[in-house]
Amino acid sequence: MIRSRGRTVTAVAAVASIAVIGALLVPSVAALDGPETGPAVEEGSAFVVALDADGDATVTLVLTYDLADADDEAAFEELRERPENVTARFGDRMTRIAERTATETEREMSVSDVRTEFESANGTGVVRLSATWTSLATVDGDRLVVSEPFESQFRPDRPFVLVAPDGYALADATVEADATTPASETGAASAEWESGADLSGFSATLAPAEGSVTDGSLPTPLAPTLALLVAGLLGYAGWRRA
Repeated sequence: MIRSRGRTVTAVAAVASIAVIGALLVPSVAALDGPETGPAVEEGSAFVVALDADGDATVTLVLTYDLADADDEAAFEELRERPENVTARFGDRMTRIAERTATETEREMSVSDVRTEFESANGTGVVRLSATWTSLATVDGDRLVVSEPFESQFRPDRPFVLVAPDGYALADATVEADATTPASETGAASAEWESGADLSGFSATLAPAEGSVTDGSLPTPLAPTLALLVAGLLGYAGWRRA
């Protein structure tokens, strides 16, 4: 175990592991994430679910740390060099939750591609624990519905952010989002629920945004033109099968 004048790499890993547990399941556990266990967690931390149109998702726990103290910065750098422990804990935790959710929803789910990314700048360190969760959302025609595992006793101790697939937006939610962001050239549409929000009975529906291109469909202004063009080609005497 590598010590950095009273703080250890193990302490930093413990903070991240405790945060994983507190953010994902039992509300009472969230209180364990305290300032005495390691570097202080700053604003900017979040639990992010970025959906794909097929119902798969990338789930990411973002943790930001104050590295103004030299000891904390050294511990953070040691963790960056040896991330295996916290990555494995996050993967195990997510896998157990996915397996339980699959049983409750009677849908096949799996967790893969577990990874940890680090960055630091201007005295702030950022840890991103991510995994791919297959079939997190239910696909209902051209709509996606997200409910479990969030509808059962999920009270995040940091903001919960739901990111829509390209061309989609939040259409409905049983728990009103505290903030929504429309799609732009720099990012997809998203919805955010604040830290401590009661998400009991949570369900969110995402649908193709008006005027967007999804599932190979064409924007309305262009579709009639192409339909006429295709009809003309089919009626042309010289048309041949390629």
